[in-house]
Amino acid sequence: MKYDEKLIVFIVTIGVLNNPVYKKRLWLAARNMNISRREWPNVIADAIYNFDGIILLSNGIRWPIPDVDKVLGDPRWFSYYFEEDEKGDPHRDVIMLERLRLIDLFFKIKHPEIARHFSK
Repeated sequence: MKYDEKLIVFIVTIGVLNNPVYKKRLWLAARNMNISRREWPNVIADAIYNFDGIILLSNGIRWPIPDVDKVLGDPRWFSYYFEEDEKGDPHRDVIMLERLRLIDLFFKIKHPEIARHFSK
């Protein structure tokens, strides 16, 4: 496959991840996937490490792929992340935005038809 034929995916910026609408849509999409908290790190790692395309930062520089297990930490984090409050909104805010960045990247690689709605 030639370089120009590879799929290019851009990493979401921290500014976009701080947008409450974007963050909630990402949360809803992830929460509605039929993936257990223990499987999330595996499906994210599989999507990123086996991606045949190119992952770039917004400035066009290749993104240095992190150790997914180190970024995500204990899978119990997903249980806390998916909790909702009495109004159906996320119960907790995410401090480590790099975790959300990996979830967002998973959707961009595996489910682009869903990911394109996060910023609308």
